[in-house]
Amino acid sequence: MVLHHRPGHRLHPVVANASGADLPVQPFVVAGTLVGLLLPSLVITRIVDGRAGLRALWARAIETRVAVGWYLLAVLGVPVVALGIAFALIGAPTGETGALAPLLASGVLLPLALTFVPNNWWEEVAWTGFVQTRLQDRRGPVVAAVLTGILFALQHVALVAGVDLVSAVVLMLLLVVLAIPFRFLTGWVYNRTSSLFLVGLLHAMGNAVTGGSGFHTGLLARLYPEQQVATMAHLFAFFALGLVVLAVTRGRLGRQRPVGSLAARPEQRVGAV
Repeated sequence: MVLHHRPGHRLHPVVANASGADLPVQPFVVAGTLVGLLLPSLVITRIVDGRAGLRALWARAIETRVAVGWYLLAVLGVPVVALGIAFALIGAPTGETGALAPLLASGVLLPLALTFVPNNWWEEVAWTGFVQTRLQDRRGPVVAAVLTGILFALQHVALVAGVDLVSAVVLMLLLVVLAIPFRFLTGWVYNRTSSLFLVGLLHAMGNAVTGGSGFHTGLLARLYPEQQVATMAHLFAFFALGLVVLAVTRGRLGRQRPVGSLAARPEQRVGAV
C-alpha cells in the first residue's frame, strides 16, 4: 500500500511532460488514494473478514452520529492551534486580511471541500480504519500508531524527490517524527467515536487551513505568503495535540478492549469529548 499510494505523484510529471500542459497534481493524488490505498484496503478486508467485515468498515466510514464536541474538535482544534503556532513563529499576518467571512470561505471551506470528500476521507478509511485498527488489535494502540505513522510518512516519500540524499533523509525523519503523534490523535478520535468520517474531517481540516487542497490556497498560505513554515503549521499542531492525547490517556488512546475481526468489533462510545 505504501508503494502504491503515491503513483499519482510519479505519474503526474510523466503526463504533464507528454501533454505539455501545466497540470495540477491533486487529481493524480486523488487517483492514487482511491486506487492505490482505498481499493487494496477494501479487497483485503473482503478476503479476510468477508462481507460482514466490509459492511462494518463501510459503516464506520459513513458514521456521522457523534457528539457536537467531536465536530468542534475536528473543525476548530487543529486550525486554532496552527494559527497560534504560525503567529508565534512568524508574527502578525502580512498577506490577505479584511472581511472574515470571505476569507474563511475561500481559505478554509473551499479547500476543505476539495480535499476532504475526494481524498482525506478515503485516505483515513484505509490508514485508520484498516491499517491502524488492525495493528492495534495485535500490538496495542501506541505501537500501532507508531508503526502506522512510519508507514504514513513513507507514503509521502515523493515529496523529497529531487532533493540531495542527506536532505531527503533528514526531511523524511522529520516527517516520521511529526506523523507518529498525528496517528496518536487519529487513533484516539477513532477509538472514542468509531467514525472514520470524523477522522477524515480532522485530517482534511488541517490540510485545508494551511496549504490548501492542491487546487486552492489555504488560509495560512494567504495570511503568510511565501512563508513555508506557515504551510507546515498543521503538522506542528497535529504533533502537539497528539502528544497531549498520549499523555492524558496514558497511552490508551481511547482504546477499550481488543477484539477479533473487524466485523466483530462493538461500537465505541460516541458521547461528549
